[in-house]
Amino acid sequence: MAFKLFIVDWLIEVLRSISIYFLNHKAYLEVDLYSEQNEEIDMRKIPTMMKKNIIYDKEVVQKRWDICSSCKYLTEGNRCSVCKCYMQTKTKMAFARCPLNPPKWNIYKPGVLNVKSAN
Repeated sequence: MAFKLFIVDWLIEVLRSISIYFLNHKAYLEVDLYSEQNEEIDMRKIPTMMKKNIIYDKEVVQKRWDICSSCKYLTEGNRCSVCKCYMQTKTKMAFARCPLNPPKWNIYKPGVLNVKSAN
């Protein structure tokens, strides 16, 4: 009986991990899709998952934008020619990252600036 409980607990943990992975992946996709279609963030229309993932740390947003604004892939319409996103929107999203490989800035984690120099 203890073995059966162990297996059930293990399966629950595996399913929980898989669910978290797919919820995070969905958030990444929503950020990219929203950033491709919207030049500004409209809190009335933004998906619920994204409302929870807006960066309110102005220093992080500014550093991300400074890097993007000096990037050779930024077009005059403030879109990235690699991912086609409006970068003034994308730089404000926690789940967003620079599309270059390696990225010039990565997914936001509170307390971690997580940007590279603006080369």
